[in-house]
Amino acid sequence: MYLGFEIEQFVPLNGYVQVDRYVDQAKGRVEKLARYIIGTYNGHRVLDAESLSAEIFPEAQYDVFLSHSHADQRKAIDLAIALESRGLKVFVDSTVWGYFGDLVRMIATEARPSVGETKDQLIQRINADVHMMLAGALHRMISRAETFIFVRSERSVPLTYGISGKTLSPWLFSELQFSFQVQHATPKRIRDRIEGSVLDSVKGFNNLSLENMQYLMAFKAFNDHLPPVCGDKLHEWFAQLPTGTKGSAVLDSLYSKFNLTIEYYRRRDSLRV
Repeated sequence: MYLGFEIEQFVPLNGYVQVDRYVDQAKGRVEKLARYIIGTYNGHRVLDAESLSAEIFPEAQYDVFLSHSHADQRKAIDLAIALESRGLKVFVDSTVWGYFGDLVRMIATEARPSVGETKDQLIQRINADVHMMLAGALHRMISRAETFIFVRSERSVPLTYGISGKTLSPWLFSELQFSFQVQHATPKRIRDRIEGSVLDSVKGFNNLSLENMQYLMAFKAFNDHLPPVCGDKLHEWFAQLPTGTKGSAVLDSLYSKFNLTIEYYRRRDSLRV
């Protein structure tokens, strides 16, 4: 992961076109995943984390990881479709954890208990196994993605204590915390630009060394490290993006427009212990 930010007051970029089709595809992925896990349980085989990840994530690499409340799924999918139209590979987290309950129920219906194991014990084991596997797989995806985007709303962060927001979702907490603690890596195209440019003249980049840009810090506030981008400003940026801008050039434009590289690492630096 290179950097992250959060979107406040989201404004749709794609008009919610094809969102339902996207959701249906996600449900199909969960059903396929359930069949894989059921076969593993009933065959008394080891539930391998890498094999499970391959079933969940058919793409080896994503450019963007979208974290959000399940209640904001349509917003996240709208954003994903818009970015995908520009050549980016986007992963929407609720296409996995949003169906956690359905996945556990499907597995529990057909999985057979081991010798001496009750049905209740089997269900507890399934819950624990699936939770650990999904959390681990999602963390690997965050680590591999270049950009982490949190779609923030009153539904994802409904509570405030002092100056800190609180979420009721353990999945969101896990993702946001991991996005803070993850080892960071600078994409090659940006390393090349840093090495070959007068950094002060390139908006969105700073003169931190690569070593200084890879902090390892203890988690303090789950989203304090994510600079906010207002939804209407994001919508305006996307609408004005030249037609020929595709792939990593879209991310470079995003970083530059909102000064995300400097702001993201400045916030992380301020939270160091």
